[in-house]
Amino acid sequence: MLRNPRHERFAQALAKGLSGKAAYVEAGFRARDHAAEVEGSKLLRKPEVSARIAELQARQVRRLDVTVETICQELEAARAGAMAARQYSAATAASLGKAKLLGLITDKAEIETTVRRPMRDPGAVRQMSLQEWEERFKPKASAPQQGNDKPATKPEKAEPEDAVRIIDAIRQAKAARRVKSGST
Repeated sequence: MLRNPRHERFAQALAKGLSGKAAYVEAGFRARDHAAEVEGSKLLRKPEVSARIAELQARQVRRLDVTVETICQELEAARAGAMAARQYSAATAASLGKAKLLGLITDKAEIETTVRRPMRDPGAVRQMSLQEWEERFKPKASAPQQGNDKPATKPEKAEPEDAVRIIDAIRQAKAARRVKSGST
């Protein structure tokens, strides 16, 4: 620590990431106009203050020096300790934590693709028409082979029963809306 408490507070504030001016004012010095910038710069050039700042920053780097390797080592130590204590659920949790950290297991909550793109006009609501919905989600029949008019593979059922029910429900809802809006 520095002998002068204001110099120590200045060094700690700079190590936290404040600017020279802000650190000078936070250390308790009074300054008008650009004096805080000038005096902070002068204080920063003092060898004992700059050495203290370097020491504090190095301490922060050591404290924050967490890597995938260090976490894996900690998890492996926890797994080994749990195995020695015959706490198999804790050992399994440590192994799973390691696997997740290394990217071998991903949570289902992770989304790797864009589900939808933002609209140009966020206030506008665009809904699919029934025809657009059918074109997009209706199962497609397989194409015939060249030469004969038979399909290349066995044709799949054109519309599963659930899809037919959904389409019928959409049609009924649209018809009910038309009737309701026509009577109003």
